[in-house]
Amino acid sequence: MPLPSQRPSAWKTAGITAAAAVVGFLVFLVVLGSMLPAELPSDDAGLTPYLGPMFLDFVLGVAAISLLPLALRRSPVGAGLGIIALSGLSTLAFPAGCLCIIRIAAFRQPRLLAATALVFAAALTASMAIEPAESVEEYGWILLTALGGLAVLILIGMNRGAKKALIVSLRQEADSARREQDARADQARLAERTRIAREMHDTLAHRLSLISMHAGALEYRTGLDPETVRSTAGILRESASKAASELRTVLTVLREEAADTAPQPNISSIPALVESARAAGTTITLTIEPALLATGENSPNDAISRHLYRVAQEGITNAQKHAPGHPVALTLAGAPGQGITVTVSNPVSGPKPLHRTGSA
Repeated sequence: MPLPSQRPSAWKTAGITAAAAVVGFLVFLVVLGSMLPAELPSDDAGLTPYLGPMFLDFVLGVAAISLLPLALRRSPVGAGLGIIALSGLSTLAFPAGCLCIIRIAAFRQPRLLAATALVFAAALTASMAIEPAESVEEYGWILLTALGGLAVLILIGMNRGAKKALIVSLRQEADSARREQDARADQARLAERTRIAREMHDTLAHRLSLISMHAGALEYRTGLDPETVRSTAGILRESASKAASELRTVLTVLREEAADTAPQPNISSIPALVESARAAGTTITLTIEPALLATGENSPNDAISRHLYRVAQEGITNAQKHAPGHPVALTLAGAPGQGITVTVSNPVSGPKPLHRTGSA
């Protein structure tokens, strides 16, 4: 699996290049000291055989270090292989060559590892040709040391590449998980907004139907006494105030920031709903099984309790809208786990009542 390209910063590249140059110069001095004889000749002619290799080593090392920023940022393979080749001919370029081997091995691609090994072998062969060993055993030790060093550098590079690839993979997985979590949150938010829209429709429809009914009475019944007009106007004002309050509660829920909101109505809110309808002038008889109003494990759960309230509210609203002035009978019977029946009935005309029944 190739490692994604990661360029070090300009300052980091400059620091690595400077460190490679310093370490390479120290290696150059150590090797130079080992090459020179123990007793230096008194005349310059005795140093002439050493000046050529020293100058070539220094020039090639400077060229390799000059290519190191390019290998670190733009061309890790092309420039890196060139530096590895130069490191076989220059001790000054040896640290830079080691860095390039590690960087190329971090890609963990077999063809790049093979190319690195071939270039390193060619550089080692050229170095041994320029400075032949004195014996076969020395050749063996040089070859064993070089191959061992190459293997260590490749393992270091592959380990670094594996760690970076793991970090990239974990980052991608974290981003994917965050996107999935955001998507789930958006879906939950959309579902909540849809539920709130249904709640707003059911709640406001009840209040607005009361306002419409009493406003229609004021419009068509011109002979009402002042007290009745005042009472009806008070009912209109109270219904409008409650509708505005409920609308404000819904809009508060829809805001992005957290807010304190009133609890959703449930079966325990039905008596208050009936009292509100009675205050609006509707005669309602309410009958609820005591088990439905009990609290604890045997009480209806929140979802069923809210649905029971909405069924009762819708039935009262329809009775007020389609049969104003007629008495309404609201009955909730049954128990959780055994079936719950909601019955809203009122006579439209004559003695025969019209039933609206829902069960949960």
